[in-house]
Amino acid sequence: MKTKVLLSLSAAALVNAAQLSAAPQISSGAYAGVAAGVSVLGGKNELTLLHDAAGLAPQAVQNQASFSLSRASTAAMIFGGYGAKVSGFWLAGELFYQFDSLKNKQSPTFGAESGSILKSSSAGAYGASAHLGFFPADNCVAYAILGIETRGFKMQFSGPAALTSASINKRYASVAFVPGVGTRFALTNNISIRAEYKYAMHRSKTVNSSTSSANTPGQTDVAKIKYQPRIQSFNVGLVYNF
Repeated sequence: MKTKVLLSLSAAALVNAAQLSAAPQISSGAYAGVAAGVSVLGGKNELTLLHDAAGLAPQAVQNQASFSLSRASTAAMIFGGYGAKVSGFWLAGELFYQFDSLKNKQSPTFGAESGSILKSSSAGAYGASAHLGFFPADNCVAYAILGIETRGFKMQFSGPAALTSASINKRYASVAFVPGVGTRFALTNNISIRAEYKYAMHRSKTVNSSTSSANTPGQTDVAKIKYQPRIQSFNVGLVYNF
């Protein structure tokens, strides 16, 4: 009886070992993939309006508005890189391009004056990242992301006619530090799925414009925006290992 039990246990152990050895693994090599998810435009705007009444006094603060931004967009990404499994750790370098269309529109009020419109937008980003992780199992890796991205922004502002004729319509490019986390799970030896969360921290940018008021000859109006965008993204994708 004991012999039969031992033989059964040994057979079960051999079957489990064979199954484990046949399980898909994440291995070193070049890879490429596609992903889809959502991006959220966040951050903060600080809008200041100034005016110089007929040039008789230094410019003074007319009013200020400070508010947060939050607007989501669907997103897609293509990427490619090279990963290496070294002593149980995962090291990878990657290039990517993200497709999205981030837009936000605000209508700040200055005292009794309304009618101003402030728009911010961005479409698409490209960059590079490094991944450093470990293997909880041969078919699964969890990793930290350290990256950078370059993205273009557009700022538009038009003030209420009764207060100012200052307007802004400017574009600029920004480079951000992008930390994040991710995980990758092998379906086969060549195909795996992954999920990532990233947080792009773009630096503050000040854009301004001044123009002569159409309402009061000799008066100079100034609109100034201090823009600090933050972009969060979450995506799920397929990876092909060459």
